[in-house]
Amino acid sequence: MALSREIKIRYTLKGEPVELVYQFDGFDLVNSILTHLVSLHIEPNLIPAQERIEDGGIRNTQRNVNLIEHGVDDVFYFDEESQEWLEIPSKWLVNA
Repeated sequence: MALSREIKIRYTLKGEPVELVYQFDGFDLVNSILTHLVSLHIEPNLIPAQERIEDGGIRNTQRNVNLIEHGVDDVFYFDEESQEWLEIPSKWLVNA
């Protein structure tokens, strides 16, 4: 079982700087950070019940989110090993 650890995140939200600490579960750091930002700043689209994907529907499909369109930009996380802030490329923010 992986131990969670705290990751410092720094980004801008609609032009304002934001810093927070994220509880990282130990798997896929960058995608975990992007998923966390989506859950914080993007309202879910509620849709009516639909058929399962294997029956030709679109149920259980996850659509990508463009964080930049929602005001999230300049995302960095603090890497404990190198003791540096590392940037998550903007091209990854448009397809979170």
